[in-house]
Amino acid sequence: MSRALSHPQEFLILCVEDEPSLLGNIVEEILDAGFRAIGAEDGVAALALLADQMPDLILCDITMPRMGGFELLRSVRASGSPMASVPFVFLTALSDRLAVIEGKTAGADDYLAKPIDFDLMLATIRARLDQVVRIEAGLSASADLQRRAALDAAAERSLDDLARTLDHVTLGAVLFDSRREILRRNGEAEAVLGDLISHANGRLSAQNAQVSSQLRAALDDAIERGENSELIAVNQEGRHPLLVQFVALARGSGARAAMLLLDTEAPPAISEQLAAKLFALTPTEARVAAAIARGLRTEEIAADMGVTATTLAFHMRNIFRKAGVGRQQDLMALIFRSALLGKAPS
Repeated sequence: MSRALSHPQEFLILCVEDEPSLLGNIVEEILDAGFRAIGAEDGVAALALLADQMPDLILCDITMPRMGGFELLRSVRASGSPMASVPFVFLTALSDRLAVIEGKTAGADDYLAKPIDFDLMLATIRARLDQVVRIEAGLSASADLQRRAALDAAAERSLDDLARTLDHVTLGAVLFDSRREILRRNGEAEAVLGDLISHANGRLSAQNAQVSSQLRAALDDAIERGENSELIAVNQEGRHPLLVQFVALARGSGARAAMLLLDTEAPPAISEQLAAKLFALTPTEARVAAAIARGLRTEEIAADMGVTATTLAFHMRNIFRKAGVGRQQDLMALIFRSALLGKAPS
């Protein structure tokens, strides 16, 4: 889900300034414009905030005690995390050409001169965030095309090649032809299906009649309309549910739809590094997302991390915002689809 500047509350600005009154004025102006804002009195305080939150833009003074703006900028750019690409705008009274060159060389995106023109400041913020939005939209569209192209390319291979490919996917995967007959299923599907979902005469069935209807309708939509389904939960007695999603495949190939199966009792592993890259998360948020992917409950995650439920809820809200989802189940759906990238062949 792409963000838009018409919803400024979706964007967080970090303001770093050692003059308390000016810092307060900057934060107030940004909040009045509808954005979210947090403040830090110098680079050291800013790094402490960046450990748990990832802003969409950083406004930073140059000359500050403990850690100045140039040092903070170099630290952010050298982090190697999604934070390294955050727009960085300097606030400075320095008119020295060499200072401007030093900042640009270190990776600064823009400069605002003091005394600050707040209208110009807000215009600069919007211009930089507009660039971020356009880049995010382009990356999202590119990623969607790549995922679909990968599925289409797989479907257009011979079934023997496709069968070998499915054996390296971390999800259970079942391929259907246009008559709803099963063409292939991988080892993960064999292990997961069991008695939960059965197939006979082109019809899928589950122990629950309502779930059976959902499965059949989703398969029909994937084959006839080319529509991917939402997640369907199939209850497992005394265990976490089995999650099912149907994905439409390219017309003209033997396989017309794939049924993907994720056993949330033992979901595919996702590293904290991958979670950070997928959703531009901070290290702490990535740890929470990876725990969610392992199927842990919120109380289990809080206990494992040694944090309160309130602190965990704060991190989860940030994760949901960055992932563009509103619920833990929707986040699981994103991770579920990401698992299509699969495990490396042994």
